[in-house]
Amino acid sequence: MGIEEFVQTAKEAAVLGGNILKENFRKIKREDVEYKAKKDFVTYVDKLSEERIRNFILSVYPEHSFLGEEEGVYGKKDSPYRWIVDPLDGTKNFINGFEIFAVSVALEKDGEIIAGAVYIPVLDKLYWAGKGQGAYMNGSRINVSNRPVDMAIIATGFPFRYEEEIDRYLKAFREAMITFSAVRRPGAAAVDLAMTAEGVFDGFFEMKLSKWDIAAGVLLVEEAGGVFTNFEGKKELDGNVVAGGKDIHKILLDIVQRKLI
Repeated sequence: MGIEEFVQTAKEAAVLGGNILKENFRKIKREDVEYKAKKDFVTYVDKLSEERIRNFILSVYPEHSFLGEEEGVYGKKDSPYRWIVDPLDGTKNFINGFEIFAVSVALEKDGEIIAGAVYIPVLDKLYWAGKGQGAYMNGSRINVSNRPVDMAIIATGFPFRYEEEIDRYLKAFREAMITFSAVRRPGAAAVDLAMTAEGVFDGFFEMKLSKWDIAAGVLLVEEAGGVFTNFEGKKELDGNVVAGGKDIHKILLDIVQRKLI
C-alpha cells in the first residue's frame, strides 16, 4: 500500500474524530470531567473520539497496531505499522470553551512517521502530510515561514503538570521573549506544530510532551520544509520538541540548550 492511501486514512480518521468534538463542544458539564492526574483531565468526548478513530482505522488496516492516548494499544502489537492518535489535544481548552483544540493522527512504520493529519474542528482546518510528499492545509501546499528573527513569533507550552520544571522552563521562555518579536501559548501542541508548518508561527518549543501530541505535527513541519529535533538536537520523539524553519530552529535550539539542558 502506498503512502497516499495511508494519508487519506489519516485525514478521514482526523475528521471523524473532529466531528465528535464539534458535536459536543460547549456541552461538557462539570460532572463529565475526570481527573487522570493533577491538572490532567479527560472527558467522555476524548474517549468517544478515540474509539471512533480506532474502530475506523482498524477496520481499514486490521493488521496494524494502534496507540491512543486514552485506551492504549490495540490491534497487532508486533506490526511494523503503528497508528499514534491523540483524539482531543487541548482537552482543557475544550472543557472551558476555548476553540483551540485538535485531533492528531499519525502512522509510524518501523519507528519512522510516514503519514499524518491534524484537524482543528472549530476552524475547519485539516492539515496532512506524507513522507516525501509535502504538507498541505485544506488542499493547499504549506511551507514554514522565512521571517527575520525580529519579526518571528514563537509558540510554546507551559510544563503545568511538572511544577519542578517551571523555574528552569521560565529561563528559556524569558530568552525567547527577548530574542523574538512575540511568544504565544495556544494550549495544544498539535495546533502549534501545524501552524508552524503553515508559517503562522515561526517556531515552537515545549517539554515533556507525549508521542501522540507531536507525531503528526513534526511530520507536517518537516514536509513543509522545516526542522524538528529534541532538546539535544536529535531527531527523536522523546517529548521535548524544538521546531521551525531552519534559521529559527537553530536559534531556538541554542536557547533551549543553554537554558533547559
